[in-house]
Amino acid sequence: MREKGEQRHFRRLLEGQVVVDRNKAVPRCKRCPYYHPEFKYRRCLYATCPYGKSDSEVFRKHPLKADKYSGGGGMSV
Repeated sequence: MREKGEQRHFRRLLEGQVVVDRNKAVPRCKRCPYYHPEFKYRRCLYATCPYGKSDSEVFRKHPLKADKYSGGGGMSV
């Protein structure tokens, strides 16, 4: 079975060991293992950046129009 790009991203996150060293230079958000571009209101997995970036870099100024996780309604039975 061939994985899509997003599935590969999450598999690499699970396989790799992430060590946060605050003494090193902070990586760009797109290279960070906690980066989630599909979140509607923020860019990071955590509400506060583990590398110490400001909240203005973690939370979006304008939310995304479509959210992958909202599903567009309640539960259907």
